[in-house]
Amino acid sequence: MSEAIVAAISDAMTEDDTVYLMGQDIGVFGGPMQSAKGLWDTFGGQGRVIDAPISEAAMVGTAVGAAMAGSRPVVDLMFAEFLALTMTPLGLEGASIAFRTRGAVTAPLVVRAKCGIGPHRGHAESCAGMLLSFPGLKVAMPTTPQDAYSLTRAAIRDDNPVVLLEHMSLLHGARAEVDRTVEVPLGAAVVRREGADLTIAGSGLMVQRALRAAAELARDGLEAEVVDLRSLAPLDAGLVRRSAERTGALLVVEESWPGSGPAAALCAALLQDATVPLGFAVRLLQPPPTPVPFAASLEAAFVPSVADIAGAARALRLPVKGAVTA
Repeated sequence: MSEAIVAAISDAMTEDDTVYLMGQDIGVFGGPMQSAKGLWDTFGGQGRVIDAPISEAAMVGTAVGAAMAGSRPVVDLMFAEFLALTMTPLGLEGASIAFRTRGAVTAPLVVRAKCGIGPHRGHAESCAGMLLSFPGLKVAMPTTPQDAYSLTRAAIRDDNPVVLLEHMSLLHGARAEVDRTVEVPLGAAVVRREGADLTIAGSGLMVQRALRAAAELARDGLEAEVVDLRSLAPLDAGLVRRSAERTGALLVVEESWPGSGPAAALCAALLQDATVPLGFAVRLLQPPPTPVPFAASLEAAFVPSVADIAGAARALRLPVKGAVTA
């Protein structure tokens, strides 16, 4: 995924002179977790890879202004926990300018932020719930190299601010071929595995774990359909609803904090569109409302595991169809 994101940024910078990259340690160091590997060698001499000082608000504020003036900046913010430092320029100003000017002024920029539990420990917060609170701010979380490439290209082309959440457990994970001609629009979920007995929906690492849980459930004769949300804002509640109506049950698994994250947004969207009682059972599987622990044993207990997902899926098939549990 990391190489796919870098390739997408490189292709965009090659095709469009208004695209540039700004962030911390993205010069000769190559970026945190090699998030900008090779870009300095190709574009540094053009002044289009800007190794910025440690001021997240300044980086994003500068990028919002540059985007309004006609550029398409990509900001590497390192980790998602630093997003809180950028919410005034990004969420309140950049995301609202198209509304306030009836589209006369837009702010096409991408903010990259690494998140989630990973091999390097720490910086695991996603802050997704905070991001979903701002109208006009789009949020994507790829889970495969192909989606990493295609969603990054879509984010750079979009005329709205887009936050690209890069899960640290997936960035340097499985390799796959990437077709540079494949387009994946923001706001479109995808079915990763078909099944007839229940639907499991999630994003990031939870998709990978849901697929492993589905393989385990299949050995017990329970076929789970796995939906990768891919885009958290806009959210493709329609695909999730159609899948759950077909299977009769929906399990939403989420690594972000409960209460205001993607799981809550998905449930709110399903209820908002419901003119009749939901025709399927619903259960949420989320971490507790505590900070992400650092100790490995506590971190493992904090984030839903493959066994947790499989267990919740089995339990979900027991209630009467149509019941809502949490």
